[in-house]
Amino acid sequence: MKHVLALPLAIVASASMGGPVSVTAVGLDAHDGAVLEFGYADPRNPDGFEVLGLALVEEGRAELRADIDTALATEFIILADDGERRVRGIVEPGGEHRLSARTDGALTFSGGRYQSLIAPSPTAPTETHIERMRQIYRGETDPLARALALREAWKDRNGAWRDTEDAEQMAVLAELGELAPVRGNLNVALINAVLDQRDAVAARAIKDFQAPTLAGREVRLRDVLRQNKYTLVEFWASWCGPCIAEIPHLQTAYERFRAAGFEILSVNLDEDRAAWRQASVDDYAIGWLNVSDGHAFASPVAKLYRVRGIPANFLVAADGKTVARHLRGEALSEKLADLLDG
Repeated sequence: MKHVLALPLAIVASASMGGPVSVTAVGLDAHDGAVLEFGYADPRNPDGFEVLGLALVEEGRAELRADIDTALATEFIILADDGERRVRGIVEPGGEHRLSARTDGALTFSGGRYQSLIAPSPTAPTETHIERMRQIYRGETDPLARALALREAWKDRNGAWRDTEDAEQMAVLAELGELAPVRGNLNVALINAVLDQRDAVAARAIKDFQAPTLAGREVRLRDVLRQNKYTLVEFWASWCGPCIAEIPHLQTAYERFRAAGFEILSVNLDEDRAAWRQASVDDYAIGWLNVSDGHAFASPVAKLYRVRGIPANFLVAADGKTVARHLRGEALSEKLADLLDG
């Protein structure tokens, strides 16, 4: 007799009390006796993964059901003795989806409007696929479709989050967070949770960062943090026009907020030490802390912050928490005014 494996109460409780979703799995004869589960990556969960449902594969079939309150990118996993089989798919309330195995053993997923629109890439995403996601999150009228495409654009072939984002993606995320149809939506919340987690990791990692000034004095960030309320870690180089354009704004903020507990720790990424000195001393008379380990973008410090383009900066509180990122122009002074003038 076929039956669905009973879900533990904790799993039932964790599912959203919205519309039901059902997934019929067929063609899994090679996995009889294995457990099929589905859920989504969630950095807020101690295990990093939120399970929505699971079932036992019998006679090549299984039935998965759960309650969800939004269309959601999920991952289906067969837990077999000889290893795992995975496939990604988008489920939606009221949706009837189908999971099956091809002759080569690979899993496929289908069913639902959002699955057809987004079609999560089962292999390494091509530039064509990523560009299609860009077109969706740029121009779709459906905010939920935009949120799903934005999540997909941040995913790699294994469903893991990419470690990069760009200004456009961040702007789209901010816009979606203000739209009533998706304000508080799980897809948007998960993207923000990933960014929060990265900030937390960066805040922990930077406490051991140390580099010398032009005069050869070693500066350790943890010491700078202890001595100030807020420290701006600013990555720059003499050849970077946008970096140079930021210097007047940094000077304005430094002069206004230095006495209130604000410090700047510039991390220079020039390959040429002479160019670093010329820009720092002769050209712009930089008066705040200014260090470099001489390794440019290969610097361990740049890698800790995942810096691949400049200018880039991180405003860090005395306790090591990153409170803002990529503050440009007057945005730095405006943020410091909120933090220090209140």
